Amino acid sequence: MSQSSRKKVPRKKTALVEDDPVYRAYLQGLLIKTPEVELVRGWESAEAMLADTRFLIVELLFIDLGLPGMSGLELISRINNLQNPPRCVVLTSSLEPDDVFSAIRSGASGYLVKSLDPHIFLENMKQVINDGVSLSPFIARMLIDEFRHTQPQAIDNRNALKNLTTRERQVLECMCSHVTAKGIGASLGLSHETVRVHMKKIYQKLHVNSKSEALAVLAQECRS
Repeated sequence: MSQSSRKKVPRKKTALVEDDPVYRAYLQGLLIKTPEVELVRGWESAEAMLADTRFLIVELLFIDLGLPGMSGLELISRINNLQNPPRCVVLTSSLEPDDVFSAIRSGASGYLVKSLDPHIFLENMKQVINDGVSLSPFIARMLIDEFRHTQPQAIDNRNALKNLTTRERQVLECMCSHVTAKGIGASLGLSHETVRVHMKKIYQKLHVNSKSEALAVLAQECRS
């Protein structure tokens, strides 16, 4: 197959909000070298980003929690009120449960820890870019444990689990221990594209919008 006839994969429009100029430059360098990414911009604050209309074309946004002025959590909440919000991924040095839960509840679809080994961080970042979500097994288990020990929510989706097919149920349960669609696929003998299709159907049937919300429904069943 000639190079010209190969199917080109669209690059994901990506940006970041990070107040530390050195770390911001480091992340921009990583993103520029990532073939799947088109780097739109790196902003030093939430206010700077919101003042720049280029943020409206961004599909994936990395956000530091400890921003000056408007916090990362406030920015994520505000962005998720947009009609077509980008996927927001938290950048932080914290593994405190309160920070993790607050970020997920605010609408973050991933949680990247700055203090990770650079190779692990780069791998997790690629998982976010390719799958749109990154929750390490540790953080996924933390979420499950939290939901098991909280009071039932006003809206209980446990009955919706009955609508899942056997394969969809297997995929949902695998989300607890596997970060990516590729990992789930390897565990179940499926392609990652097939896993993504199953995940989309799971979200639709459970009336949720994210992996963390789907795991919360599963945790409700475990608690009952």
